[in-house]
Order: sequence, then structure tokens, then C-alpha cells
Amino acid sequence: MKAPVMPKAGQCKWTEGDSGSYTFPCTNRAENGSYCEYHRTIVYETPEQRKARAEEMRAANAAANKKRIAA
Repeated sequence: MKAPVMPKAGQCKWTEGDSGSYTFPCTNRAENGSYCEYHRTIVYETPEQRKARAEEMRAANAAANKKRIAA
């Protein structure tokens, strides 16, 4: 099995995949801590914020699907 490539110093440490088989797809700089600004908002959000973000994504997906059907 190929060893995972660790992020470079100062790179966002946002991971994807399973333990032992993960990647670091985000190449943004991590200025304050381990994550870039975008991923830090996800990691440190409250349950209420997470629920609101999920509802926004559902609404955006529904609107995109409605446009596709109408086209």
C-alpha cells in the first residue's frame, strides 16, 4: 500500500478518505492553525451552524435541479 503524502508546512490539513488511505486535497495556506479559512469554518461550526449550512445546500441543490428540469 502506498504511504499517504502529508501536507507541506503551512498547507491546510483537511483530509478525505479513510484512516490509512486518505489524501489532503486542499492546497490552500493554513494561516492560523491547521486549516485554511474555509475549512476552519466547517471544523469549528456549532451544530446550529451546521444545520443551517446543510439547509442552504439543500435549497441551492433544489433550485439547480428545478432549473435543469425547466430547461
